[in-house]
Amino acid sequence: MSLQIGSTIANGIGRVANRNGLLLVLASVILGSTWQVAFNSVAAASLPPEFTGQLAPVVTAPLPVLVAFTVASFLVLPVVSVVAIRTFVAGEADRIPREFVTRRIGWVVANLLVGGVVLSVLMMLGTLLLVIPGVIVYVALLFMAVFVAVDDENFVAAMADSWRLTRGSWLRLFALVLVLIAPFTVAIGMLSTALALAIGPSSAAATLVTVGISMAFSVAILGVLAEAFERLREERDRTGASDEGDASDPGPASMV
Repeated sequence: MSLQIGSTIANGIGRVANRNGLLLVLASVILGSTWQVAFNSVAAASLPPEFTGQLAPVVTAPLPVLVAFTVASFLVLPVVSVVAIRTFVAGEADRIPREFVTRRIGWVVANLLVGGVVLSVLMMLGTLLLVIPGVIVYVALLFMAVFVAVDDENFVAAMADSWRLTRGSWLRLFALVLVLIAPFTVAIGMLSTALALAIGPSSAAATLVTVGISMAFSVAILGVLAEAFERLREERDRTGASDEGDASDPGPASMV
């Protein structure tokens, strides 16, 4: 299968539109909303009132408890992403194997967090030079998280493998990301504006709706990335097998 944008997105959404995908969407929405409430509450408890008037929703609790919830939800969110990547790449629709949740999970999350920071720095440096190098870095390292989650690689090896896998497909991947991200960005901006006008910019409902939709969309993106990853890997394996076959075939001129 080649990396065609329409079928890649459709099949990627298909990897999410099942029991496992819906459970992962629900978990992501709940955890994302929990983190947002906890973060807002920490800010409201720490900052002067004039800086926290627009924060909603917030809950009242001792500051150490709020900080603990903020940190815990922040650390559990990448666990959901790891499980989602492993589930979608494996094509599991009805059950999530226990090993997807437990296998080297601390190692994988640590590499995702550190790798994410390194990737952000590389993209920033590339963008400071010119916009195009920043875009190339993003597209070329698009599957770093997939290699870390699926193959338990460290983030350096995952970056190298992502670079090799995406080479020759940067334009197609950029187009795929653009088709995915641009409409959602416009839609979420319009929704946020509509909610702000209807029920107020600092409404708890507006914040939670926006967060919920964003988290659900992030899981859908993981499904599409899993589909693109599998297509590129299949294309690489097929090309590699073809090259090996050509190299081992002596051809008529060398036959005695």
